[in-house]
Amino acid sequence: MVLEREVDLVVPLWQGGDDVRVAAGAAELARMVPAGGGRLHVAVPDGGREVVEGVRSLEVVAEVVRQLRERLAHRDPGRVLTLGGDCLSDVAAVGHVAGRHPGLVVYWVDAHADLNTPESSPSGRAHGMGLRVLLGEGHPRLVGSGGAALAASRVTLVGVRDLDAAEALFVREAGMAVVDPVEVMADPGRVVAGRAAGSPAYVHLDMDVCDPFDLPAMACPTPGGPPAAAVAGALAAIAAHHDVVGVGVCEYVPVVEHDQGKVRALLGALGLVGA
Repeated sequence: MVLEREVDLVVPLWQGGDDVRVAAGAAELARMVPAGGGRLHVAVPDGGREVVEGVRSLEVVAEVVRQLRERLAHRDPGRVLTLGGDCLSDVAAVGHVAGRHPGLVVYWVDAHADLNTPESSPSGRAHGMGLRVLLGEGHPRLVGSGGAALAASRVTLVGVRDLDAAEALFVREAGMAVVDPVEVMADPGRVVAGRAAGSPAYVHLDMDVCDPFDLPAMACPTPGGPPAAAVAGALAAIAAHHDVVGVGVCEYVPVVEHDQGKVRALLGALGLVGA
């Protein structure tokens, strides 16, 4: 199984998490993953790292997201792969494919829910705001003129375990589907429970969903996660159950010593590399 797509975006955005190491992660992912369709390498400008209106490096991250939205609108692909940078790298892609595929389900495979706003974020780092932006809330320059791209009912959080208090409250009040690390390890196939077979899906994969003792090459190591093999099982279950129309892979730090075979297993579960 090879993931079909019309465009690959390589987005070495690092300012959203204020960790320059993930820029190299985007480049390494692009080296590992054979191109499918056209491949577009996106230049990320330098810029100030100060917090503006509650968002660190606002000018840079907002401009990159804006440019990505424009390029996607112009090309209008139905299927997109993003090889990021930080977790803000694929926000534009998720929004675009959601517009192309009504009823899209999003699997946010991540140790973090990324549901902060500029008001609730303890750090002001935009990579912790991406999913909330897609739900239509956050800084207006990140949300954009289109408003909400997703409904909370269409999102499943997979492997999440490190939520700020405001994020945990939002998850409860919105009734978001959550498959925690214990459930991923016990039954990786459970991630698709309640979702219609064959429906369109997008997978956002942050490497920090894996336990850092098993796969340490990540920007925000968060103990208590499933091993890479269990995550790969969950990704394979999603790929088998859905028509996967988009994938974003991010927060990979290749400079940290690790077994790259485990990264390849994650990518392979989504049809991005061969066995």
